[in-house]
Amino acid sequence: MPTQTRRKSLKVGVLTLSLLLVSALSGCGRPATSQTQQSAGNLTPQRGGVLRMWRQSDPKSLDPAHCSDLGSCDVQQNIYDGLLTWDQSGKKIIPDLAVAMPTVSNGGKTYTFQLRTDVKFQNGDPLTADDVVYSFNREASKSIASEGESYFSMIKGMDDVFAGKAQTVSGVVKKGEYTVEFDLNQPNRTFLDVLTIPYAYILDKKYTSSLASPAELSQRPMGTGPFRFVEWKKGQEIKLVRNPAYFMKDQDGRQLPYMDGITWNLGYSDSVAYLKFKDKKLDFAWIPTADFVNTMNDANMKKDVKSLVVNDYWYLGGNIKKSPWNQTLVRQALEYAIDKKALLKLYNNRAVPAWGILPPNMPGYLANPAGYKYDPQKAKALLAQAGYPQGLPGEHAMIYPKNNVTNVLATNIQAQLAAVGVRVRLDGVPHAQYVNTVSEGKEDLVYGDWMQDYPDPDDFLNILFNSNQIPSNNNVCYSNPAVDKQLDTLATETDLQNAIPGYQAAERQILLDGAVVPLYHDKEFYLVQPWVHNAELHPVFVYFYYPTMWIDARAEQAATK
Repeated sequence: MPTQTRRKSLKVGVLTLSLLLVSALSGCGRPATSQTQQSAGNLTPQRGGVLRMWRQSDPKSLDPAHCSDLGSCDVQQNIYDGLLTWDQSGKKIIPDLAVAMPTVSNGGKTYTFQLRTDVKFQNGDPLTADDVVYSFNREASKSIASEGESYFSMIKGMDDVFAGKAQTVSGVVKKGEYTVEFDLNQPNRTFLDVLTIPYAYILDKKYTSSLASPAELSQRPMGTGPFRFVEWKKGQEIKLVRNPAYFMKDQDGRQLPYMDGITWNLGYSDSVAYLKFKDKKLDFAWIPTADFVNTMNDANMKKDVKSLVVNDYWYLGGNIKKSPWNQTLVRQALEYAIDKKALLKLYNNRAVPAWGILPPNMPGYLANPAGYKYDPQKAKALLAQAGYPQGLPGEHAMIYPKNNVTNVLATNIQAQLAAVGVRVRLDGVPHAQYVNTVSEGKEDLVYGDWMQDYPDPDDFLNILFNSNQIPSNNNVCYSNPAVDKQLDTLATETDLQNAIPGYQAAERQILLDGAVVPLYHDKEFYLVQPWVHNAELHPVFVYFYYPTMWIDARAEQAATK
């Protein structure tokens, strides 16, 4: 899941950047509360219980302006709400803090929202239009330096505030106590999509502006969400408890959330978490690679396994502003250098090989847009054609977000590159350091990932390869004016189906230019204790929707005696 540093999603997964780090959005939003699952089978949801989660490391921030990793988003989605969210299917955007979907006027450039009148912040302050206007002005503020500001560049005046040319965002206007109007520079079909992500969460103007400094919000987060922040002991745990004044109810009229709270234990490796899950001391775990086969062959364990195909992609790319990656032939050589099937055997095939940027479940997906294949002799020939018949000189640092899986795969990538004459030094770092480094364009070679924020090819191609995203999201610093123009035009097309052929053409050109080497798309396998119900990862956000999860206390007690 996200940054425009914004969004280096460091997705959810044992295999990815960090734990519940993710996915998503990254980018990342929160699925709907109103029309959600209520029970497992014929069971009636029970109140009470504390869900025991875990993460490999601390989240980057609990301030929505800095939700650039899914670990941050996973916690934040429980504290805050936005105007819109996705339903449980991940196929439809629906109202959250808004009463209904907005009215659209002015040729698709003006969106008017009516807010719910029954929403209070967790300190008792009522939600009003002033809070919405304040939240977007804060997001645009240069002093806040949000990684997500450029998500909202389509709003009039957003970039002017960020550039210091204006004090307020002209395109976000209060029209009444519970009415807000957004004016866009031009029609943009992704506007509603970006309103579902954490950067668009709504803050309490009175509370947030009273804090001693902007950084304090991360330590004392407060919103309208289903759970209230209690404490964050760095390196130890994060605790949330039920918000008794939460405005959402289930479809039978029962107050949400069901659970008393959520605790994230910090600093667990995936192996430690797996063992604690087996000992019934955690309610969730990813399956470590070393334990995958045994888990799937164990009837008692397998019944607790769930899976989800993820809209992400992992890639290899050189910083095009640096030599030798500024040579197209060198970049194209890398396209032929990696045997992706051999790579994924090391991962128990818990992913599918990627020859394109867009993942299989993304509109516009093509299996192999540029026609590349594994051909190490072709890679060597291209390097020779570029002037390197003996391979590239020197050693190139490859930064990547380290964990048990990426360490193994990075080592294999290193060996495969060496076989064609590209010597690589591995630079595995914690996910937060990885995000900061690549977001500033400081890397030489990168092995990283991207997870969707919303299911639109714009979220991969425009965000990752438009030159206006250098270096925040366009970490490889790819620049092609013709592709920029095409992506800018496609973003204004209001009908996604009409835009798909253009996105496919842009993807093909990006790959022919050798901007990145797509490696694989993940399939996540995870474990959930049988007494935890409604525990399905959301297809858009790749994290749980906690308000409708519930714990069968009697079943838990019987299993843990």
